[in-house]
Amino acid sequence: MDSLTHIVIGMIQGELIAGKKIGRKAMLFGAIANSLPDIDVVTSFFVSVDKSLLQHRGFTHSILFVIIASIVAAYLSNKKYQAMNFSGWLMLWGCGLFSHILIDSMTAYGTGWFEPCTHTRVTFNTIFVADPFYSLPFIISAIALLIVRNNSKWRTAWALAGLIPSIGYLGYTFYNKATINKIAEKNFHQQEIIVNRYITTPTPLNNFLWFILAEDNTGFYTGYYSVLDKNDSVSFSYIPGNHELGNDFQNDPAYNRLIRFSQGYYCLTKDSSGNISLHDLRFGLADLFGDKNDFVFNYDLKKEGDQMVIQRGRMKAISSESFKKLIERIKGI
Repeated sequence: MDSLTHIVIGMIQGELIAGKKIGRKAMLFGAIANSLPDIDVVTSFFVSVDKSLLQHRGFTHSILFVIIASIVAAYLSNKKYQAMNFSGWLMLWGCGLFSHILIDSMTAYGTGWFEPCTHTRVTFNTIFVADPFYSLPFIISAIALLIVRNNSKWRTAWALAGLIPSIGYLGYTFYNKATINKIAEKNFHQQEIIVNRYITTPTPLNNFLWFILAEDNTGFYTGYYSVLDKNDSVSFSYIPGNHELGNDFQNDPAYNRLIRFSQGYYCLTKDSSGNISLHDLRFGLADLFGDKNDFVFNYDLKKEGDQMVIQRGRMKAISSESFKKLIERIKGI
């Protein structure tokens, strides 16, 4: 999830766990705990593009890191602030750290829960990385807690007012996911589309319009479905995988790291100058409903002698026109 959401979640958790014992400091410690796993973004300044993709949400988002960091942070906190015992600090740090990696695993990026034992990434694909419907109750609640007096009887009520709706919304995202999966499988069967595997994931800033990405032997089917659509029909487009364009790179570790990050949901394109680019299809298109394959995540592949150099292409943002189309498509067809 986005950084602001992690911060306000941590503030609410801190208040509920330790607010009555250490006052407003609980919100500060909660915010730090819920943000700490993202310390791995610092490494992106020192490593190549392909390595930074896998290091982010890697070890610092693992269960092992959560256990070690919770114990160390609780010990140091208890040593400096004795207003709360070690078990209380352990609860505060542990809940903050674990909820961070739990929420992140619900987005498409993938989270390395089991690092360093295995590089398998956990991803439930139930919520977009920034979803105002999920974050807003936390934000309102956190602002209220900054205003309400320390000894007010309403502090717990305000904290729960942010937590309960957001937990309910997470449940709603899993319900939507199950519904969309059934509709996708129904359409594959009706349209006689044979797929090896597929994923469904929400489109930007909402949980009502979903992106369907399905793989066959040579490429990928893409489609959209809104929970407000009036029937269960999905119109699919086809994107060739063109994986043969990567034959010259197939033994290159950096190229294979890109493929591992994409979880195999990628295609390759070649422009008029012969330049080859890899596109991670899980994050969709910038022009959601246009004819151009304007991919959001692009990586340009170049050979320099015996080495391959990867350059992160410009990450395409959704234009204002595409955003208007997104809103209209959410309303259903």
